[in-house]
Amino acid sequence: LEAEQMMEQLIHWVRVDGSGLGRPQLPGDVPTNSMAVPMMLLCLVQQLSEDRRGVEQKYAELGSWCVQQILQHVQRDGAAILENVSADGSELPGCLGRLQNPGHALEAGWFLLQYAAERGDEQIQTTAIQKFVELPYESGWDKAHGGLFYFLDVDGHCPTQLEWSMKLWWPHSEALIALLMAYSQSRKAELLQSFFQVYEYTFSHFPDPAGGEWFGYLTQEGKVALDFKGGPFKGFFHVPRCLYMCERILDDLLASKE
Repeated sequence: LEAEQMMEQLIHWVRVDGSGLGRPQLPGDVPTNSMAVPMMLLCLVQQLSEDRRGVEQKYAELGSWCVQQILQHVQRDGAAILENVSADGSELPGCLGRLQNPGHALEAGWFLLQYAAERGDEQIQTTAIQKFVELPYESGWDKAHGGLFYFLDVDGHCPTQLEWSMKLWWPHSEALIALLMAYSQSRKAELLQSFFQVYEYTFSHFPDPAGGEWFGYLTQEGKVALDFKGGPFKGFFHVPRCLYMCERILDDLLASKE
C-alpha cells in the first residue's frame, strides 16, 4: 500500500505538476522529455505489477504511456537514440539535444524487452533489440580501449560532460542484462558475442580482487580513476541487479536446452 501511494505521488509529479520536486520551470525554459523519466517510471510499473493482476491492470495505461515516451527518443530516421527530446518528440537544438547516454539506452532496451515479452508484442521487441540494444552498443563501444563511453555527442563533437569518456560500472551492468535478454528473446548469435565482449571487459576491470566489490569509475583507458566503492551515486543497486538478472536469464536458457 505504501509503495502504491508513493507511486501515485510520482505519477503526479511526472504527468501533472512537477513543482513539488523543487525544480520550478524557469521563464523561457523549453519543456523536454528526458528519457530517464519514462524509463524509470516503466521500471516501477513492472516492479509493482509483477504477479499482481489487479495492479497490472491499474497501471496498464501508464505503462503504455511510458513506452511511447521512450520511443520518442528514436531519432534521425532511426539512426540514433537521443537522451533528450522536446515534449512533442522532436530533436532539441544544441548540446542538450545531441546528447547520447549509451547506458541509459541499453537499460531502456531491456525494460522494453520485458514489456514486449509480457504482451507478446513483436514490434516493440524488434524495436527494442535493433534501436535500444544493438544501436547504442555499436555506437557506444570504445573500439580503441574497450568499454562503453559514458556520454557521446551524436554529431561527434566533444560532449560538455567532463566525464564523458570515462567507463562507469552501471552502463556495463545494464549492457550485460540488455544483451543477454535480447539474445534470449531473439537467439541472434551476434548478441551473445556482444554479451561476451562486455562480460570480458567488465569482469577484468571493475571487480576489486583484493578488497571485493566493484570499482565504479575508470579512465577511458580502463584504469581505476576513483577507488571508493560507494558514494552519492554508486550504491547497492546496479551490480546485484545485474548479477541476479543475468543468472536468471542464463538459468532459463539452460533449462530450455534440456
